[in-house]
Amino acid sequence: MNVKLVVAMSILGLVSCPAFAATSTKHKHHHKHQVVEARHEYKDMLPEPVCTITQNARIMSDMSQDFGRAMPNPCNPGWFNRIQLSGGVNVDFGKFGNRNANYMGENYQRFSLNDAYLNVAANINDWAKAFASLNYSTATVNAPVFTFGGLPAAEYSSAYTNNVLSGGSSTVQLEQAYGTIANFDVSPIFLQVGKKFQDFSRYEIHPITRSLTQVVSETLATSLNLGFVANGFNGSIYAFDDPMGKVGKTSTTTNYGAALGYEAPADDLGWDIGAAYLYNMMGVNDVSYVVNQLNQEAGRAQGYNTRVGATALYADVNSGPFMIGARYTTSLQRFNMLDLPKNGIATSTTGAKPWAAGVQAGYGFDAWGKSQNIYLGYQTTREAAGLLLPKYRYLVGYGIELFGKGTNVAIEWDHDKAFSAGNGGNGNSYNLVSIRTGFKFG
Repeated sequence: MNVKLVVAMSILGLVSCPAFAATSTKHKHHHKHQVVEARHEYKDMLPEPVCTITQNARIMSDMSQDFGRAMPNPCNPGWFNRIQLSGGVNVDFGKFGNRNANYMGENYQRFSLNDAYLNVAANINDWAKAFASLNYSTATVNAPVFTFGGLPAAEYSSAYTNNVLSGGSSTVQLEQAYGTIANFDVSPIFLQVGKKFQDFSRYEIHPITRSLTQVVSETLATSLNLGFVANGFNGSIYAFDDPMGKVGKTSTTTNYGAALGYEAPADDLGWDIGAAYLYNMMGVNDVSYVVNQLNQEAGRAQGYNTRVGATALYADVNSGPFMIGARYTTSLQRFNMLDLPKNGIATSTTGAKPWAAGVQAGYGFDAWGKSQNIYLGYQTTREAAGLLLPKYRYLVGYGIELFGKGTNVAIEWDHDKAFSAGNGGNGNSYNLVSIRTGFKFG
């Protein structure tokens, strides 16, 4: 027998993802609601109850301008089989030592929610998936305050608070939101659209202290990404708008980049290696933040003057409980002296050509019935005083799942050495001890 089920596209949200865009568009021009016919054959059985959406409900949806949206639908049970939730809370406290060194990537708040987040992932169909991440952070956020020798006040991260142009605050942010079109059983190619971290270097999101290479690499933007993953080989090309435009322009500039790598994950012996190119280093959120502040301090218009390319390299090796990783990011040309003077000194006649590098090793083990790890690292930079970075940093840390799986208590000590006075610093040493308690689920 035939059972006709009339449903509103606005309720079902059939055009709420890119996978349906091509088919739904042509229907939209002909009629507003789609008729879906479901055929069932029964042998000596009563027909199953038909789920219907009332005419009033359809009209109310139209009155709310919800056409094409994914809305709660009583005729589409089982959503929990396609939606995954995860999240966590990272509370940083303590912060003993020097809390006014003014380095990008360090959190100077005595007590802060460095990261409270909720991740939502959806398996839409065999080809389409979606991901979104809501984040709240009270780590160091600063307005343009020039109280540190003529340099702007540093932040933990301008990306998380959308504070590249200042005016950001500790509010709930849509940190990431993107869709992925991929089916690796059929093709190694994938397409991603939306706001995400670009494939430029490798780093941890919301660490206790962001590494020096992360500060000059982290690129969070709404982008179009086309890439592949095949037998360990991976790569992508991507395009996005820079967080700010050139001086004198009302619109932002379009940036692009490319990455290529190989990854062989394994517990006994795993490794990865990769390289990436960025057409304009102004796409890096923290770089744009500092350059924009320096230009505003000098009385110049908001924005930057000259494009500078950048490249990043990374490599990691793990064997059993041991791991070691290396990072390197550098500009490919000198900055315009008006954007970033050499060594951060305004009287310089040339621009800076900064780079940052780091190596970190770790060891994981079980003791007292609890998973634990220790790590230590060394990081260094050149001509990066203007980017509010130290000359070098030593660090050591320890973490333990103190209250069982899904919880972690960690302590980290960072020892920073400033550049000399002739190179844009004051030559001082700074120490910062941080304690973090983390909880995660999903």
